[in-house]
Amino acid sequence: MARKIDYSALLFAAWFISFSIAVQHDSSVQRSFIIDYDNNTFLKDGQPFQYISGSIHYFRLLPDSWDDRLAKMRAAGLNAVQIYVPWNFHMPRPGQHRFTGSADLDLFLALAQKHDLLAIVRAGPYICAEWDFGGLPAWLLQRNASIVMRSSDPQFLAAVDEWMAVLLPIIARRLYSSGGNVIMVQLENEYGSTGQCDLAYIRHLYQLGRRYLGNQTVLFSTDNTLTCVAKERQFYATIDFGVDGTRSLKDTFAPLRALQPKGPLVNSEYYAGWLDHWSSPHVRVGAQLVADGLARMLAYGVNVNIYMFFGGTNFGYWNGANSPPFEPQPTSYDYDAPIAENGDTRYKYQLIRQVIKDATGRQPSPVPRNSSASSFGRVKLQRLASLLGNLDSLIVNRLDGKLPVTMESLGQFQGFALYGTQISEDFEAVAPSLTSSYSLRVEKVRDFVYAFASSNSKPSLGQFLGFISYAESAAVLNFTASDLSSIRNIWLLVENCGHVNSGPDIQGNVKGILGQVTLNGAPLYGWRSYSLDFDRLAAKLPYAKRLAASGEPQAAQASLYMGRLILDKNSLTDTYANLSTFCKGQLWINGFNLGRYWPCAGPQVTLYVPRAVLREGSNSVAVLELLQAPCLSDSSCKIDFLREPDVGFRSKSVADSADSLTYRGKSAVPSSADQLPTVDDERI
Repeated sequence: MARKIDYSALLFAAWFISFSIAVQHDSSVQRSFIIDYDNNTFLKDGQPFQYISGSIHYFRLLPDSWDDRLAKMRAAGLNAVQIYVPWNFHMPRPGQHRFTGSADLDLFLALAQKHDLLAIVRAGPYICAEWDFGGLPAWLLQRNASIVMRSSDPQFLAAVDEWMAVLLPIIARRLYSSGGNVIMVQLENEYGSTGQCDLAYIRHLYQLGRRYLGNQTVLFSTDNTLTCVAKERQFYATIDFGVDGTRSLKDTFAPLRALQPKGPLVNSEYYAGWLDHWSSPHVRVGAQLVADGLARMLAYGVNVNIYMFFGGTNFGYWNGANSPPFEPQPTSYDYDAPIAENGDTRYKYQLIRQVIKDATGRQPSPVPRNSSASSFGRVKLQRLASLLGNLDSLIVNRLDGKLPVTMESLGQFQGFALYGTQISEDFEAVAPSLTSSYSLRVEKVRDFVYAFASSNSKPSLGQFLGFISYAESAAVLNFTASDLSSIRNIWLLVENCGHVNSGPDIQGNVKGILGQVTLNGAPLYGWRSYSLDFDRLAAKLPYAKRLAASGEPQAAQASLYMGRLILDKNSLTDTYANLSTFCKGQLWINGFNLGRYWPCAGPQVTLYVPRAVLREGSNSVAVLELLQAPCLSDSSCKIDFLREPDVGFRSKSVADSADSLTYRGKSAVPSSADQLPTVDDERI
């Protein structure tokens, strides 16, 4: 069985430590964390304080690993952690609140306090974070696709108020002044980069913060476009920058000082790594460059948060996407961080630890040992059946209409939706030029389309017509068929590759088929739109003798493959699933959705498999392959479970020149990697 976590014991231990600290504290000095503007510093319990923080996203790893990552962050010399709170992760549907398992925010904050780490909470409602929709819930689009996000739109504010009434009291109980460890809270994030300046919205958030968190809590903003929020002088303004900004800190902070002449200097996101996109090289940031920049900031008195100190994983469908152009992030959020995706400390970690030790004069605690990972060898798979020949096990909702509807209208906020239409018998009269050559045009679609044709009006797949990638300029498929009756029905499987997480395209960010579909120029009407739940089907696979077979030939694409990984109780360690023999799809182990794979595009080849999803004995392995049919012969139908990851390390790596990293959504890499320093990814 997978390891069980005694959450009640962990929570009690963390509470007890918090209580002990509060009791032992000198009763003559009230616990406080405030800003001393005159001396340009924070004051913690009346004493000057410089925080050295690292970003970690509790929702990008399983609770089984929280304690290990926090212990390693403290052992690096950090005295604080910075977290985001994703609204959509905690409130997946209206009125549904999740605060257990990976969503147990209160437990995570308690564990951080157990490790003597203060907490800086970036509470949203928008966070970016390369997370689906920047943390906003896609069900807002189901209510009204025209709702103006991050604004004083009454519908948006009403939803924000409802959410903050749940979230902020949880944070309030963990405030430093109340015996907890939360010293600062951010509402919104990098708002100046939207191009909006809805001051009514910003003031509303500030009032919410004060209502629930009191007048003494430090409320701050993070922004490099200081033309809106910073000018309000309500939130304490901070900025973010990478290595390049550390070369002349006076110049870097000059625009902020022009608006905020006094107070402590803060870099809320010091980039120790960078994000990846599918079809682009894995980005690497030089360890020595990061360490040197950190040393300069600490000597200058800057309060620093290292982003990311631990990146983690976009399990399931939680990755976001930058736009324009549309560029979804891969499953791994390794970020070339000091702590790797599986929790291993890197050479970069070692250098940072030494810098902090030299700057503070404090001996950090010993570094916990790295977790072991194992190679479990090869697991053979077999093709069970075409996926969409088994839609009875997938369909959650259906809407019929003249035109397709958005995924959000179906209540499908992640994953896949299916659209089907029947070609009328008089179609040849409508399109007399129809021959054996066909042109299927989808006017507007988000994001990735897999097209099929069948003679059956019941949802099933016969001939695979091809795919339309979000990277293509024209959403057109040209194909041939022997006669029209063989393509009496058109089926379009649409994959939501991640809602846009930053930039102007966050508005109206709906998914699915958004425009007209034509065949040889003639419009197709009468669409059946289906929402699908692949997770539910994957969970049933271990108990199914065989998926139902369709009465007509099925396309090999969009098929499910099944295998079993047998482990003894001494083999329950992390591992990596190598999907290099597949092309694009999704992987589940024991019903847990490990995320998207796409080695055909790269840079990521392996998927991280945490030990917590594994169990003694038989482990079910389910693969949904969408583009290829690699397993029609048993010899090639396999997954190798490896000891080492490949998230792009073996592709052309890119080290950081100081000028190579810009604001998210406009990321760039150096034009010539040959002129850059060698990157050392050695682990300790």
